[in-house]
Amino acid sequence: MSVRSIRTLEGLAQLRTCWERWQAHVNADFEQFELLCRLRPEVESPCVLLVERDGAPLALVAARMERARVRPAIGYLQLARVPARVLAVIHGGVLGELDAAAAAEVVQHLWGMLRAGEADAIDFHHLREDSPLLRALHGEGPRGFCEKTPRWSTHREMLLPQGGFMETLRSKHRANLRKRAKELEEAYPGRVSWRWLAHVGDVAALCADLEKVAAVTYQRGLGAGFFDNEEFRRRFALFAQRDQLRVQLLEIDGVVRAFWFGFVYRGCFHSSETGYDPALRDHEVGTLMFARLVDELAREGVQRLDFGLGDAYYKERFGSGAWRETSVWLFAPTAKGVLLMAYIRLFAIVEQAARRLVERLGLADRIKNAWRRQRAKPALGAAPAKART
Repeated sequence: MSVRSIRTLEGLAQLRTCWERWQAHVNADFEQFELLCRLRPEVESPCVLLVERDGAPLALVAARMERARVRPAIGYLQLARVPARVLAVIHGGVLGELDAAAAAEVVQHLWGMLRAGEADAIDFHHLREDSPLLRALHGEGPRGFCEKTPRWSTHREMLLPQGGFMETLRSKHRANLRKRAKELEEAYPGRVSWRWLAHVGDVAALCADLEKVAAVTYQRGLGAGFFDNEEFRRRFALFAQRDQLRVQLLEIDGVVRAFWFGFVYRGCFHSSETGYDPALRDHEVGTLMFARLVDELAREGVQRLDFGLGDAYYKERFGSGAWRETSVWLFAPTAKGVLLMAYIRLFAIVEQAARRLVERLGLADRIKNAWRRQRAKPALGAAPAKART
């Protein structure tokens, strides 16, 4: 068995055949990986590990060498950024048949890169609990330099109902959803329309419409969510030309006021970003959009919906399957690596203590909602504020 790294865009072409045969998650799509390596200014180069057994490709681990600015967080509170050279192993980036022996070889190869000073740290994004690579890190990772206490997050998916979303709900929930839909129609009589996009022709126009909504969401206040930039436009164009992009829109007076989009990939819809005009908060448009999105996907014959990273009440409520994931840091045995390790671990301890205190006091939802309202900008449909006299 051998492990070698491919560190040029030209070298990726050698892997394309086996990569595309193994890829099963939209995040690890070959063309998208190559595109992001070209577009993101912080990316120095790809760094893909190819595991071979008797000269035949067995598995690969997709990663990018990045000039990063590492920023721990305590809840939504973002802390000071620390510049570092980080090898980022992408979410869903383990492809092929990475068994226990191969995973151990990968960990030793990566540790050798850190010892040689090629990076300050390696960030493994959201490894599944049953991942051989995660087990190898916990078992083979160097003591003291590898995080071996997982911080689990829940990843959920939903088996799409073939008989319609409403039929999966209890009678009182169906009644409530119909009531919300009626209230929305009454608030904007004859002006509400829902639009499902399974084929996108004009990517630039779609991105411009989404940007108007995204600009006033709390996600934008956190520096997250959709942005009308070159990266999103190029990704949209990539998946739209394959008819893999799906978008649910809510329009009022012909103007987009809410959206939900994702990508259909190997029979699964991978939810990406959503947003709505804060003026519509009381109408529960998120749930109304979700119901329509699920029905449209089911009509297409899509079997599963992957809710994506992060947990939420609606994911727990509608999800039919779940697994645990954790991200892992492996630090270089250098002064910079040790400093970075101390910084990240210190605030991880603070964050965990703060989270336990907030949950014990029953304030988690209240703080989260208040923070989101504070981060959201004035709503598109809000009336202008009256001048003080």
